[in-house]
Amino acid sequence: MLTLLLPVDGSAFSDRALQYAIARVAAAPQGARVHLLNVQTPAVGVNVKMFVSADSLEEYYREEALKVLQPAIELLRGAGVAVEHHIGVGDIGSVVVDYAADKRCDEIVMGTHGRGGLIGAVLGSVAQKVVQEAPVPVVLVK
Repeated sequence: MLTLLLPVDGSAFSDRALQYAIARVAAAPQGARVHLLNVQTPAVGVNVKMFVSADSLEEYYREEALKVLQPAIELLRGAGVAVEHHIGVGDIGSVVVDYAADKRCDEIVMGTHGRGGLIGAVLGSVAQKVVQEAPVPVVLVK
């Protein structure tokens, strides 16, 4: 069975990756499942931790992630795709790579904003980090 990790952020780029994943699953001869992942950037700063409880912060991450995940879950289930959803918090590239290894995914499918060259080299890129560090093949959908 093919196991895909599909990080989503609600952008048009991740929507295209979602469509690609649906087609990829449909073409898998022995069936497939998708691990859908949204990664929240951690709220940082001394003031956040002083005035916001850990439980409140956790609830905030969950609510924000579900806003992105729910439409994708519905689309995948509507297409007959077995899906599990996950919420991560941290450096996006690192969390994606860790989830791929932890869930024993065969492939990562993700959207990319298509920035490369000098901008990608100077600013860094989630997609570049995932490609460099992933333990499995990465399909970038533009």
